[in-house]
Amino acid sequence: WASKMSYPSAILSAALSIMHPPMYNAGLRGMETLTALAENDELMGDALADWSTVYTNISLIANQGTPFHCNPHSRSNWYDILVSVGEYKNCYLDIPTLGVKLEYSPSTAIAFSGHLLRHGVNKVEGNRCCFAYYM
Repeated sequence: WASKMSYPSAILSAALSIMHPPMYNAGLRGMETLTALAENDELMGDALADWSTVYTNISLIANQGTPFHCNPHSRSNWYDILVSVGEYKNCYLDIPTLGVKLEYSPSTAIAFSGHLLRHGVNKVEGNRCCFAYYM
């Protein structure tokens, strides 16, 4: 699955390099460390060969809403990137801390501090997947 997502993941990393250069550089250093560790772990090396993002984690949320929450394991000054895909309507990313409710239509990518900003997404009819990129 990582190889099939390599192009979109690389684009998100390129966007991050412009939006938040220190975070991008920290991600590069993290990937260099993982690559060095993979010299002694063939499976890890195989996985990293297809990993095209500086983010160290990707979670998949499929066909469900998410209750309001913060991401306590992220750094407060780093951005999570959420990418929503599928066929659905009337989906919103609600960030009550900012008093905003953003339309979250298919092919939307949103970068923000999931650690600082409480957020949630409503459940929708149809097929929706969210790829959550984070470190």
